[in-house]
Parts: sequence; C-alpha cells; structure tokens
Amino acid sequence: MKCFSGKLRITGLLTFLCILLLSTTAMADEVSGKEQTAEDVQSERVQTDKQTIKNETGNEESSEHNEASEKEIGPGIKKETEPPKTEPAGPVYEKGASLGFFSATAYCPSRSGKIGRTYSGTVPTANHTLSADITLLPIGTKVMIDDVIYTVEDTGSSIKGKKIDIFFGSRQEALNFGRQTKELFAVVVK
Repeated sequence: MKCFSGKLRITGLLTFLCILLLSTTAMADEVSGKEQTAEDVQSERVQTDKQTIKNETGNEESSEHNEASEKEIGPGIKKETEPPKTEPAGPVYEKGASLGFFSATAYCPSRSGKIGRTYSGTVPTANHTLSADITLLPIGTKVMIDDVIYTVEDTGSSIKGKKIDIFFGSRQEALNFGRQTKELFAVVVK
C-alpha cells in the first residue's frame, strides 16, 4: 500500500510541475507580447509629440499623428492603399490558331423542355456545350467561336467531318441561329 501511495505522490508532483511550467511559459509569451506593443505605442507617442501644428480651429494637432493615422488603422496594422490582387478563379484562355471553317447548326432541349445527357455524361449548357466529330475534336476539347469558349461534350450521328452542333438554351434561339459557317479557333491556356 505504501508503494502505491508513493507512486501516486510522484505522479501528482510531476503533473503539478508540468502545469506550472506550461502556465509560466504562456505568461512569459503573453508578457513579451504586451511589452512589444507597449514599446510600439511609446515610440509612436514620442514621434507624434515631436511636431505639433495648429489646425484651423486653433487646436494643436500632430502632423505625424495624422500621417500615421492615414497609413494605419490600428496600432501596428497598416492600412491597405491598393486593393489586394486577386487571381482569376479558373484558368485564363486566349484565342489560338485557326482550326478552319466548320458548318455550324444548333440544337436545344426537346419541345417538352427535357434536357438529356451529352455523350460525355454532362448536362448540356448554353454558351458552353458543343457537339462535334470526336475524331477531329475529341471530347473535352475547348474551341473559341465568336469569342465564346465552347467545350466538345457531345457527338451526333450526322456530325461528321467539319460539322459542329452548338447547344442553345431555347428552341427559338436555335431556330434563329439556323445554319452558319463559323471559324473555330484553338484555345490556349495562359
């Protein structure tokens, strides 16, 4: 029994020492952070007290303080003068070499509004989905037609050779498009 209580005392003492060491380390980190902030504030006060000027109402103001307040939104936090540069959400595409002229027709959802799946398994989308001869333009190929980027996602029994079928969102848009000759351009990922 004495052996067990001795091990328990040692374990308790070691636990207490670990807690004490951790709390001392945390307090030291917190104090050093406060001292650094206090030094920053003190140096800012010294700088702003060096030069004072009178404003239009006769009150004294520090010119350096005004300049600092324009550049900082808080102690040590700089105000952004330029908006952050944002990267484009996806890849950036450019018009590449001409792939030639193709006979272009249009297709759309059925009269009931039902939209089937494409050959690649996607749902066709206006200004995106293109049906083509996959021996010339494989599935997934991106092409530019009239500055719109289309992706080959579908094929058809009558789409052979230099023929394409562009998906439109409505029957009227497809009828308005009719049959046209369009120049296709390769798409270059920048």
